[in-house]
Amino acid sequence: MKVLNEIELRDIIEGCTVLGTGGGGSPEEGWEMIEKALKKGKEFKLAKLEEIHPDGIVPMPYFVGSVSGKKVQSVYPYGEAVRSYEILEEYMGKKFEGVISTELGGANTAAALVTAAMLERPIVDGDPAGRSVPELQHTTYYILGIQMAPFSVVTPFGDEIVVPKVKDDVQAEKIVRGIVAVTETNVGVTSHPVEGKMLKSSVVPEAITYALKLGRALRIARENGEDPIKSLIEAGDGFLLFKGVVTKSTWRDDSGFTIGEFELEGVDKFKGETYKVWFKNENLISWRNGEIDVTIPDLISILTPDGYPVTNPNVKEGKEYVVVGFPAPDLWRTPKGLEVFGPKYLGLDIDYTPIEKKYSR
Repeated sequence: MKVLNEIELRDIIEGCTVLGTGGGGSPEEGWEMIEKALKKGKEFKLAKLEEIHPDGIVPMPYFVGSVSGKKVQSVYPYGEAVRSYEILEEYMGKKFEGVISTELGGANTAAALVTAAMLERPIVDGDPAGRSVPELQHTTYYILGIQMAPFSVVTPFGDEIVVPKVKDDVQAEKIVRGIVAVTETNVGVTSHPVEGKMLKSSVVPEAITYALKLGRALRIARENGEDPIKSLIEAGDGFLLFKGVVTKSTWRDDSGFTIGEFELEGVDKFKGETYKVWFKNENLISWRNGEIDVTIPDLISILTPDGYPVTNPNVKEGKEYVVVGFPAPDLWRTPKGLEVFGPKYLGLDIDYTPIEKKYSR
C-alpha cells in the first residue's frame, strides 16, 4: 500500500481532469477538499486491487449534479460524499474496507480520495469507468450486471436517504437526478458496495496510477519547458485531434445535466478546418469539417496550448485550445459496453469506430 504525497495528489487530480473529458467536476473544488484533509494531517493511501480482502466491501462515494447547481453551505463538515459513505456503512452494519472512485474526474476522484483519507481507509487503484461519464448506469459494473443498490443519497441541507433496492441502475439514475433537479444543488451518493472477490474482475485496473502518469507528464513537461501536449499524448497513448480558436460556445442546464457544444476554427496545420464538440457533462462526440470524428466510449479532452485541461462549460470564445483523444478501456468496447455507452446512446445509427483506426501518432 502506497501513501500518496502532495505532488502526487496534484498530479492525480490534473490527470483525472484530462480523463474527465470536460466533466467529472471542478478540479479546483476537488483540490480544495484534498487540501483540507492534508491540513488535518490525514494520509491518502492507495491500495492495489490484490490487496483488498476477497470479503472486504468497497463502495464508491461521489457527487451527482451539474456545474450550475446552487452552491449551498453544507451542514456536513467533510461533505455529502463522506456522509453518504458513512450512512451506507451504518445501514449495512459492516465496516467497509476501502473506497473506489466512481469515475476519473477532478472533483469526483477527489471526493473518493477525501472520503478514504477522512475515514482512514485506502482508495483502490481501479475505477468502474476509466474516464468521466454522465449517468449512473455508465459503469463497468452495469456492463457486468453488478447491482447498484443498496445506495445512499445525501443533500447539503441534511437530507439522508438510503435506497435498499432499485429496479436497475437506469432507474437509480432517474431517482438521483430527480433529487438533484428538485433540490437544485449537487448531492453526495455512495453506491455499489462490491466485495473484493468481484472487484478485481469488474473495474478498470490501475486507473489512479494512469491518471497520476498523465498529470505527472504534463507537470514535468511544463517545468522543463517542453511541449506538454506531446508529453501527454505519449504518456497516455493518445492522439492529437485538433488545434484551433473557439468561435462559438453555448451550454444550458437541463434536468441536472450541463449540455452544450463548442466550435473551433483551425490554426497551424489545421488552418482552414473546423471542429465541433458536443457534451452532456462530458464531451461525447465530435465532428471534423462537418463529419463525425470521435464518439464515446473513446475520450475527447480539451486543453490550453500550455497543457492545462479545461472543464465544461469553461471553454471560452476567442481562446485557443487543443483537442486530444484517448482510446476507451476495453470493457467499454465490448458489445454490451457499446450498447450502454456508444453511438446508440447518442441516438446515432452508426457503428463505433475506434479512435486508433482514424488517427496515428
